[in-house]
Amino acid sequence: MAMSYTFATDSAPRRGRRPSSVGSRRQAGLTLVELMVAVVLGLLIAAASVAALVVARQGFKSVDSAAQMRENARFAASLIQRIAVQAGFENAAYGQITINKEPGVAGFDDALVGDVSGWSTAPAGITDGSRSSGCGGVTDTSCRNGSDVLIVRYWGVSRAGAADGTMINCAGMAEPEGADRAYSIFHVVRSAAGEPTLACTYRSPATGVWATVPLVAGVEGFQVLYGTDVNDTDSVADQYLRAAQLVNTPTAVPADNWRRVRTLRIGLVIRGPAGDAVDRAATAAASMPVLGEGFVNAADTGSGLTFAADGRLRQRLVFTVHLRNAQFAP
Repeated sequence: MAMSYTFATDSAPRRGRRPSSVGSRRQAGLTLVELMVAVVLGLLIAAASVAALVVARQGFKSVDSAAQMRENARFAASLIQRIAVQAGFENAAYGQITINKEPGVAGFDDALVGDVSGWSTAPAGITDGSRSSGCGGVTDTSCRNGSDVLIVRYWGVSRAGAADGTMINCAGMAEPEGADRAYSIFHVVRSAAGEPTLACTYRSPATGVWATVPLVAGVEGFQVLYGTDVNDTDSVADQYLRAAQLVNTPTAVPADNWRRVRTLRIGLVIRGPAGDAVDRAATAAASMPVLGEGFVNAADTGSGLTFAADGRLRQRLVFTVHLRNAQFAP
């Protein structure tokens, strides 16, 4: 005889029973200490991110400013060399030979060009040391930087009655063969924005009116030395002299000294915008030999340029131009 069994089951969960497994517990919240630690860690991460962004941005500005200064230096050197080698040129191939011609170079030390509206056929009113008074109330290196003035003179070239572009002035205009020589004058002015700027003064070949145009902004120092053949025998420069030395050296005629110039040694200091240097925390002023080591002379104002710690990048450029034309009549 078979027996059957019936089992009672309790399908409803028992109230009040909690799971005994530790792994099944859930996080109910954060303590105050945990919250503060999380906030501090978040702030540290945010601060590090901002600092990295600032450093990266400053590095980008410095690199960009340095590249711009190199480009400005390249352009300034190229233009000055292009014009300077024209000094003393006359179109001998077409029969233009001047007897006892005036030298093709001249200059002034620590000088300002000033107003050119009153000039007629030649520059006037430029004197050595005129920056001291001409800068007025401006005492920083945007004006009082001892920069020199370089004057280059040469004859133009024409074909079929018009300038053929062989000879140009510092503004890039073609100079025709006229009744007088062309002029290109390099000097430093202070722009309306307060930046020292390499400028070009020239006489328009079309109207004969003098004009000044800016060339390169940020040129804080412009120094010129003249390689002179002192003995006037071998057409090789024996020593470098300042413009004032060429004028004041005892000779029968001061122009004879300018005729002995064979080379030009030119130094430029170009600065970038304020605050573009990576090390902006520097507090001490610095100095730079504009014409290079060994060419700083207390008698040559601006040859050793001292500037304030203004957070600017600066670049020095020194080059030599060999004059290819004779500066005196044989």
